[in-house]
Amino acid sequence: AGTSPSQVRFSADGAQVYFHWNSPEKLDSLNALEPEKAYEHYMSLEEEAGTYALTVASGQLRKLTDEEADTLVASEGAWSKDRTRRAEIRAGDVYLVDVAAGGTRRITATLAREQHIQISGDGKTVYYQSGDNLFSVTWSGGPIRQRTDLITEDEPGDEELSKQRQFLVDQQKELFWEFQQEKKEPRKKRPQAVYLGKGWSVDDVRVSPTGHYAAVEISKKPEGARKPLVPHFVTESGYIETKETRPMVGDKGGANEIRLIDLRGDSLLPVKMEDDMIANVMSWSPVEDILLARGITNDYKKRFFYAVEADVRGADGQVVPRVLDEYADAAWVGGPAFFSTGGWLPGGSAIYFISEEEGYAHLYTVTKEGLPNKLTDGPWEVYEAHPSRDGSLWYLITNEGDPSSQRMWTMNADGTGKKVLVEDIGKYDPKLSGDEATVAYTRSTVNAPPELYLYDMASGGVTGPLTTSSTKLFRGFPWIRPETITINASDGGRFRAHIFRPETFGKRANHAGVIFIHGAGYLQNVTDWWSYYYREYMFNHYLALNGYTVLNVDFRGSAGYGRESRVAVHRHMGGRDLDDVIDAARYVVKKEGVDKDKVGVYGGSYGGFLTIMALFKYPDVITCGGAIRSVTDWAHYNHWYTSRILGTPEDDPEAFEQSSPINFAEGFEGGLLMLHGLVDANVLATDVLRLSQKLIELGKDDWDLILYPVEPHSFKRASSWTDEYKRIFNLFEEELVGR
Repeated sequence: AGTSPSQVRFSADGAQVYFHWNSPEKLDSLNALEPEKAYEHYMSLEEEAGTYALTVASGQLRKLTDEEADTLVASEGAWSKDRTRRAEIRAGDVYLVDVAAGGTRRITATLAREQHIQISGDGKTVYYQSGDNLFSVTWSGGPIRQRTDLITEDEPGDEELSKQRQFLVDQQKELFWEFQQEKKEPRKKRPQAVYLGKGWSVDDVRVSPTGHYAAVEISKKPEGARKPLVPHFVTESGYIETKETRPMVGDKGGANEIRLIDLRGDSLLPVKMEDDMIANVMSWSPVEDILLARGITNDYKKRFFYAVEADVRGADGQVVPRVLDEYADAAWVGGPAFFSTGGWLPGGSAIYFISEEEGYAHLYTVTKEGLPNKLTDGPWEVYEAHPSRDGSLWYLITNEGDPSSQRMWTMNADGTGKKVLVEDIGKYDPKLSGDEATVAYTRSTVNAPPELYLYDMASGGVTGPLTTSSTKLFRGFPWIRPETITINASDGGRFRAHIFRPETFGKRANHAGVIFIHGAGYLQNVTDWWSYYYREYMFNHYLALNGYTVLNVDFRGSAGYGRESRVAVHRHMGGRDLDDVIDAARYVVKKEGVDKDKVGVYGGSYGGFLTIMALFKYPDVITCGGAIRSVTDWAHYNHWYTSRILGTPEDDPEAFEQSSPINFAEGFEGGLLMLHGLVDANVLATDVLRLSQKLIELGKDDWDLILYPVEPHSFKRASSWTDEYKRIFNLFEEELVGR
């Protein structure tokens, strides 16, 4: 399928669009090779992907050298208020671009990777983080200044001596004039050391508009938590090597806090938040020294936006944040853009964010006095929202009109005048030029990978596609836009599915059905865009070509359908979501001519978990299943994902018991193929190994385990993907069709 454009961004002057890509021409040469030879060359060709530049005016496209990419392409940047200057990070170094005059000045050339670049409110100073500390340089020139000396250790105090050692010190002072004199303190240099505490690390440093304060976000790794080891069996050394991975759910968690630093006196100002809060720096107001911070309780049931002002302090001297907005969810807070969207409006009068407060993810503003305003409404979701530089417009990505598409819109500042920019279906991933005159975006459809386009804001004209990423062989196959159907569920609800019928390809149905179950849980796969699961999309074609009727389902818990769908799995994964899978299986039997004893399922990660659960709980409905990189016991998965949905094993053992397939292995009657990468650091291979031992102890037959010694969670090698799906296809052929 090729390598589609990604990491799209504009040059500061808007004349160039940079993006990561791989021209498909060399991949086309693989088509003439035997499969073994093709595998041999495929990975090396994939590594030839690099950075390309598109000249907006002429449409000329060229690949940059590595040196050009490092010195031209920004990974992040900040504009001055008048948009005449831009400070950028390129390959970890700082560059200053005078857009009006056309000049560029390189500031750093270091092994450290600078980040979090800012321009002061008056446009005269550029700030950036290097390592744990804040640095600055004036636009007009002069030296780089270190502005903080943050030390992640406890502040040293006077050492408490034993009586014997204290006697010796006192004796020395009494005997010798040398030790009786007061020593002159050395001249203190700026910045002075600020001690943040032992075990903390600096994640982000942001400077207020006046330059008086820095907001520091710090985090601490879990203390005393035991981390599982992942063994690597196939290694360059020839020895088994191990790597630590994440703690399991319920183990001791880490912490996030915010501190303010008064840069004028190098003093630390603790910010007083609740003990059970995960605190994050969002942004400073563009016009005042008011920090926007977000807090989420450790149980993920409440979210707060705070205004943090250094001068607002409690009796203990700590800075006391003021709540601008509070949202609670009886299940857990989340939804589209929950972590990625939020900030100040250009004039600093209000903040904006996306919230599911009324059932779907919509755009809200709250004034700095705490007055809320909802700007979008309806049974659809907002995925991105950004104000224009003058605050008169919103740029939005929503699925309004059809949950299968995520399109670009503009809207007036007050929520009126919403307009879709391009009517065509698909998924749009836009980037706006600095002058907001041009949008560079990738667009994909369900049967075509993303390609690059340009949109002119003044005329509404579209140029593109400007890339062709897929190979000739791929484009030579009639990939379909599968029909989207709605299935009535057993609880009275409804869910959507794609259907692949053999008749679409002129093939005769074999009266066997297959349900593909997507991963991640909260992910949408019944879409009009190119799926993350594009390999499975192609495999579904292969199944249909061989007579199978295939459904790709968005079970409850999937993304794109509002809060009610998102939290349907609260306290019970493998409950309502699994019921939808079973309802889909019954649908193909009732409506599509599939024999009731010829239904198989397959999926990876969360989809692998549901595959195993379906076989264990509904052996009368599901005949066989291919389970890839599957969770089999949620008590062994990570904390941040699992605790939001199930809590912890200590607090809610019932939720873990009813959600974990290993507890239902007694119901297994056969037809299971498990496939897992041995170096998977996400869902550990111990999940399927523990389940294998359970099946052995229960005396269960008709199951197989295939391990891939060098593969992580998402396979990297074409040969492994091919082996995996060849085995799943053979499973269906043997168990469902009998050949």
